[in-house]
Amino acid sequence: MAPPAVRSWGELQHDLLVAIMSRVGAPDLLSGGAPRTCSAWWAAARDPLAWRRVDLRDWTARTSARRAAGAGATRGSISVQAALTGDLEVAATRADGRMEAVLLPEFADEGHLMFLAKRSPNLHYFSFPTTCMASDEFCEVISKLQSLKGMAVDESLVNYDVLLRVHQCCPDFLELKVFALYVDEDMASIICESLPRLKKLEIPNSDMSCAAIVKFLDCLEELEYLDISGYETSAISSSVLHKASRLKAFIWNSKFELGEFVDCSNCGEHNINTQEPCKCTMDNKVMDWLAGPSQTA
Repeated sequence: MAPPAVRSWGELQHDLLVAIMSRVGAPDLLSGGAPRTCSAWWAAARDPLAWRRVDLRDWTARTSARRAAGAGATRGSISVQAALTGDLEVAATRADGRMEAVLLPEFADEGHLMFLAKRSPNLHYFSFPTTCMASDEFCEVISKLQSLKGMAVDESLVNYDVLLRVHQCCPDFLELKVFALYVDEDMASIICESLPRLKKLEIPNSDMSCAAIVKFLDCLEELEYLDISGYETSAISSSVLHKASRLKAFIWNSKFELGEFVDCSNCGEHNINTQEPCKCTMDNKVMDWLAGPSQTA
């Protein structure tokens, strides 16, 4: 039997290469790895569709400093904040107005968020875990993001002024994630009264009172997805479970404990984001391509 013909990775379909690049991660793409590959991979890394979702949570200044050094600057002459701004500029340019989601690192500040609001006004989602942004500055950012559908923010920004501005400026806003140590009934009331149309609420790894959980379930009538996993209390009663039975997904403990999760029927990989298939889907597509056209008997 003749060995199978060797196929070049550069012959992969462009859309599949773009899908692969979108999963590589922005730090790796920004590091310059893609330009050193073949022209097909380089083109895929520059395709705006590969930059719809930009995850910079693991970003470091290393790659920006390397580029600055290549341009004649010294490593110490560029600050971390300026380096991150430079990479956001690159990402926004490559996205060409199609950037939909940006996940910022913990040290990102109000300047980075304002830059995104100005360069990507059609942004649908952002994650901004910073704890030191003033409410009025944040509201100014929100007023520029009228297409916003969701955000992840620190509990310091969960107040009436901020969330009401979100409700007023972003008619399609349906998803909220909060980084919080403790959630009581008062905070739950602020969320429910300010964002009554929420469909997805995530407050993981937080100590939460039973009254707060009940408030979410009773007051957010359009809620479909509630993730309060990662804590260990006795707040989950049979009454809470009964109220939560109307939800499409209720995640209330760790993946190794009780709760509702989505598992891939092929590899069993745990995944709570039903809109993004697990990595085995991409692996299968690549393997199908490598196998070549099916041979008829």
